[in-house]
Parts: sequence; structure tokens; C-alpha cells
Amino acid sequence: MTEPIAWINGVHCPFSQAAVPVWDMGVVAGAAVTEMARTYRHRPFRLEKHVQRLVNSLRELNFPQPFSANELTVAATEIVAQNVRRLPEDKELGIVLFSTAGSNPTYLGGDSSRTTTVIHTFELPFHLWKSSFENGVRLQTPSMRQIPADCFPVTHKVRNRLHWILADQEASRIEPGSKALLLDSDGFVTETSTSCFFVVHDGKVGTSSRGVLKSLSGEIVEELAAALKIPFERRPIPAAELETADEAFVSSTPVGLLPVSHINGRQIGTRDSKSIFLQLSLAWNSLTGIDSARQILQT
Repeated sequence: MTEPIAWINGVHCPFSQAAVPVWDMGVVAGAAVTEMARTYRHRPFRLEKHVQRLVNSLRELNFPQPFSANELTVAATEIVAQNVRRLPEDKELGIVLFSTAGSNPTYLGGDSSRTTTVIHTFELPFHLWKSSFENGVRLQTPSMRQIPADCFPVTHKVRNRLHWILADQEASRIEPGSKALLLDSDGFVTETSTSCFFVVHDGKVGTSSRGVLKSLSGEIVEELAAALKIPFERRPIPAAELETADEAFVSSTPVGLLPVSHINGRQIGTRDSKSIFLQLSLAWNSLTGIDSARQILQT
């Protein structure tokens, strides 16, 4: 193959030919459950956890489940093994899986049984995160609020992203280059469009217990904090705490940890040798076997 391959409903195809039908509810309504894992040293990292979260979400949201967790894990491992052969040694892959709610019965005369399940990879664009790692992520809390729990189960990772797009647009209008950190309808901190958010007060790490994705990168942070004996808690975080935080940072599967430098224009934290962010970053590197800072900054 001269290009990466993808997997659609059990069939391999060139990445350039991978497509979702226009009648699919993933296109028509953004009704798709998704996951993204990645490789470290060209090997999938915690792939089984990502696949299991996908399968659990499909079940809980009443979506079709045409493939088992084992079938998806095997298929994703095969796709990575094929596509990583084309990759330079210092590059890594993002691994995307998604499965849709079926087809729009109006378009197909009542037939809603055709779902689409896809696995594909892409080269992680480390250069996009270089500035954020060097200078820190700048966040704004826009007027847009997180989707309420009684409207939409935000604990699941889905493809319906319109409110995040609008929130990030508003944040960028307030301060160019910034990203949105959403509050919920009661004024508590939730998350960003792509990351789990953490705040540090007096050496204790806090992250939201309400209105957020069941974050797998967040679970890693909790594991590392426990190993380092850093106090960690999941709890409601009032927006007022953002004004007094000692540090803040975000986590995500593709990039790992990034420092937050400003929230609503206020500078926050420093990255000295005692910072919680640095301690957790070094522990993340030990866990994955990769120096994430070097990998990002050398791009």
C-alpha cells in the first residue's frame, strides 16, 4: 500500500477512499460514539480501555453493536501494524474508532439498520501543540455552558461537537488563540473541548466530578498522583476557584499533559522544579517510555 489503510464494517480500504454514507445518522445528526487512542514507540497505548469505553457507550446509548470489543481491538491492532510501517521512527499515530446510530430512515424509506463502524489512524501533529507546551494553554470561560446532564450524557465521547465549536469560537473572539473552558449551568467548572481540566490549590489536584467526559487521560493523572502521593480529588469546582489557583493543566490522549498559563487573562502558575505539573509530566513519561516534551518540542 502506498497510503494508510482504514477499516470500515470489517473491510480494509485505502484511507483516501474511507467514507461514511450521506444517509448515515453519524452525518445527518452527528449521532456517533467515538474514541481516540494513540501509539507510544509505535505501539498502541491502553487500546483495550478505549475500545471498552466505546462498547460501553454504544450499549448505554442504545446504539447498534455490530462488533465486539475483542473484534474491534484485533482490527485496530492490525490497522496500526500496517500503517506504522510507513511512519518515521520519531512519529506516532492517533487511532480513531467510531460507530454510528444507524441510517436515517427518512432517506432510506424506513430502513434504519445500516450502521457504520470505522477504524483509521493519522500521524499525530506534534507541531500544533508546540506553542502550548512552551507558552502554556490560554483558557477563557465563555457564555456558552456545558450541556446539562438531563439533556445529554456528556460522560460519553460522541461526535456531536457543535456546542464546543461555538464555545471555542467565542473564546477566540475574547482572546485570540485561547480555548474555551466551559462552566455548567450552576457555575461550576467542567472541561475543554479536547481536554480534562485540573486545578491545583496548596499542592492538591482537583478535577470536576460533574458534567464531564469519563476521561481516560484523567484516570492516568489520578493513577500517577496516587503513585507520587499527591493529593487528588474529584469534586465540584466553583468558578471562583480559578481566580486563586496555584497551577492548572490539562490532559488528553493525543498530547498527554499541557500546562495552563492564563485563565480569563489572569496568569496562573509557574513551571519550577516543584510544580505539580512537572512532577506528573515526568511520571507520564516514565509510564509511556517517551519524553513527551522532547517529542513535541523537536518538531
